[in-house]
Amino acid sequence: MISRLLASVMTLAVLAVVAVPAGAVDLVPHRALYRMTLLSAGSGSGVVAATGAMDYRFARDCDGWTVENRTLLKLIYGGGEETRTAWTFVSWESVDGLGYRFGTRYEQDGATVEKLSGTATLEAPGGTGAARFASPEDQEMRLPAGTQFPTSHMRSVLDAAAGGGSTMNRVVFDGATLDNPYKVSAVFGQLKDEAERELAETTKLPTVPGWWLRMAFFPYASNEALPEFELSAHYRQDGIADHIIQDFGDFALQVRLGEVEVLPAPDC
Repeated sequence: MISRLLASVMTLAVLAVVAVPAGAVDLVPHRALYRMTLLSAGSGSGVVAATGAMDYRFARDCDGWTVENRTLLKLIYGGGEETRTAWTFVSWESVDGLGYRFGTRYEQDGATVEKLSGTATLEAPGGTGAARFASPEDQEMRLPAGTQFPTSHMRSVLDAAAGGGSTMNRVVFDGATLDNPYKVSAVFGQLKDEAERELAETTKLPTVPGWWLRMAFFPYASNEALPEFELSAHYRQDGIADHIIQDFGDFALQVRLGEVEVLPAPDC
């Protein structure tokens, strides 16, 4: 469960920095700090408390976007047991959405549990592709037609939202787990004026349009009726997110924005 949890955090982080429809505004390179707490837990989960922090950095070069994420999470169980997890993720996605590099490390209570790294490519927009893992060694994963990487996916979602749409279903590869790719079902809509103003106050940035978004993630190879996890969030048009909830069925985490630092844009 811990690895799945942190994979979700990674996916969330990628969404939080690239969620801008093409042609709307420039993406805003930035560093953001998030606080994580337990929102709810069923009796079967055993979880009674959760605390954590996510340090997130998004940078832009002339060829693509780089994401760096380090997440620290402590789960406390009813019997007093604690689990401490550290998760590190780095990715780069090309501007045309056809090239992707990724690396991730999971550590639990100081010991490395899993390392993943590799590259992925698509033959063309909407085409098939492949992901090649350097770790685990010599693993290759075929990507079905229509697969998108995270930036391209969120541009599609927010383009649809800006155009008045409300739903979208896509296949997405992010490289965070070997359960990739995922079938992602999204519903979305325009935020109310009050919510847009609240996001501006939290970020200490000007008020801009925003959207609410809810997504359900299903492993592509699975036929399960229920998603592996769900997330929801409020997104500013400049790509900064807050009001994030990660729901794993038996418990849910709340992720709230703390600090934001705008980083220099590239001179291309």
